[in-house]
Amino acid sequence: MADMDPQGIPSPEPDNKPAAGNDSQPTPRWMQPPRIFAQRMGTTVRQRWARRLCLSPLLASTIALPQTWAAQDLAIPEQPNMPGLAQMIDHEQWDEAYAYVRQQQNAIVPEVRAIVSDPRTSGTAMEIAYGFLRKVPTLESATLLAQGLGKGGGRTSVFGLIENPRPDVYPILKAKLQPPKEEENKNLLLTMAQIPVPPEQRIADLKPYVGAKDYGVRVGAVFGLALLDDPGSMELMTRALGADDRDGKTVPLMIFYQFRAWRTPKFVPVLIPVLNDPMPIKDIGLRRYNADGSESAMTPQELRYLRARDYALNIIVKTLKIDVPFKLEDDVTYSKEQRELVKQKLRDLGYTVTDEPHPVTNGV
Repeated sequence: MADMDPQGIPSPEPDNKPAAGNDSQPTPRWMQPPRIFAQRMGTTVRQRWARRLCLSPLLASTIALPQTWAAQDLAIPEQPNMPGLAQMIDHEQWDEAYAYVRQQQNAIVPEVRAIVSDPRTSGTAMEIAYGFLRKVPTLESATLLAQGLGKGGGRTSVFGLIENPRPDVYPILKAKLQPPKEEENKNLLLTMAQIPVPPEQRIADLKPYVGAKDYGVRVGAVFGLALLDDPGSMELMTRALGADDRDGKTVPLMIFYQFRAWRTPKFVPVLIPVLNDPMPIKDIGLRRYNADGSESAMTPQELRYLRARDYALNIIVKTLKIDVPFKLEDDVTYSKEQRELVKQKLRDLGYTVTDEPHPVTNGV
């Protein structure tokens, strides 16, 4: 279970040291020899820094990039008269880049636009460039983030727009919507739901997607409508959380886990029954390490899972800031005693608490 991303909190500026947990061995800094510009078309940004600068999952407010990406995927082409920010990204000068962004503020927007508009810029370098816009909460940066949503901005665009919501970008986002039978980006709908334009307009735009072909988009539409208090949407959230398959239940739980807009007391009642839901969501400990150093698959009795009830407990306790005598950690299973303690504290807070999970459904 990854930490939650507190939407609206700018990502911290990294210090210049290896990212803990990402590299098992310190990576020596590679100093490339002087080369002419024509020879430097493949200059790379090291993967561990890309993982740190883009978006790490959830609470760290940066998203972890897949560790399987090859180094060449992180390339940014160098050329004569390259903008200053592009050079800093290219040369991994992160301290200088953050200082430059603080100094230039809105003036970096044209530089980022130049970087992301170059067809030779890699997807990872694009997301790094978009990430710097999160430090510049202006209309111009929000506009570029909106343009990048679904086109290289990744979840950087999503989080940046939630942190800096501007009514002016809503038409840009709406124009990106595909018909319900074709739309596949639930984050687009979740972002639109949080842009401050009249609720009636957002409801009208989101409602057709409750019937979308893509399951994640349907759930995204339901969550957006629930955020806007559309009648019947809370019942649909309940159906989503009662899904009878692992993938169907994971989608709504991860929306709660990733987006602060839904981590409010308003939505705690719909999560309480999930405290009783044993459905396995994530495998833990798929390999057994033997005494001789070899590995073997665990038996069914040895397998451990992160279950729906573990996600619910983590989300509820963090949402309500409940004082508990145990530590909330990632990738852990909570005991029945710990769940019962949280239930009692919910009763003390005035919530109606059940000992049953949501009725099983086929989702939404």
